Amino acid sequence: MQLRIMLVLIVIALFIPVVTSAPGGIGTSANDGCLCHGGKDSNTQIEIQGLPDAFESDMKYNFSIEVISHTIPPDEGDEKGGFRLLITDGFIEFNTSEGLIQELDNGWTHTEAGNVVRIWNLSFTSPNDNASYVDFTIYGNAVNGNQASSGDQWNSVKFRLPGVLYEGELLSEEIDEFSPTNYAVGIVSLLVLTYILVTAFRD
Repeated sequence: MQLRIMLVLIVIALFIPVVTSAPGGIGTSANDGCLCHGGKDSNTQIEIQGLPDAFESDMKYNFSIEVISHTIPPDEGDEKGGFRLLITDGFIEFNTSEGLIQELDNGWTHTEAGNVVRIWNLSFTSPNDNASYVDFTIYGNAVNGNQASSGDQWNSVKFRLPGVLYEGELLSEEIDEFSPTNYAVGIVSLLVLTYILVTAFRD
């Protein structure tokens, strides 16, 4: 009986979302999205300004990432938003003196100071092969400042930036909202729940 109760508690714990926020930036745990903030929400948009339709080799392009949400308006002085940027090639730079952006776990994200804005300015230096491409993956989160993951809204964009001589596919695959970890947790939870039910019926 005690074993069964423990298994039920484990299953419940697996489905409880993480309730802490990450005002100081987010690393690899956000490489598949802001999953601890629930599912993607179309009320949040991510605007990218400054990147070309196609890049020339070894060129620097200044661009911005902006998180827009009409349902979670930014409050002056409070937490407003965050982002996670991943690219497959090229280089990212930013103004370190502003203290709003940092490199973390082979990607780029906001700092604690950068958590009180919803727009971040960076620069992208393209690869030296303009027949190649670069995939950009950007997750953006509009936060409500309650120091937790509840009530926030996130979304993502993924696009392929081609070189001027690139002749391949322009669109990348859709972003999967569930990571391999999520699938593994779901399978383990299902197996445990099945065991509990079978044991209960036997008794």
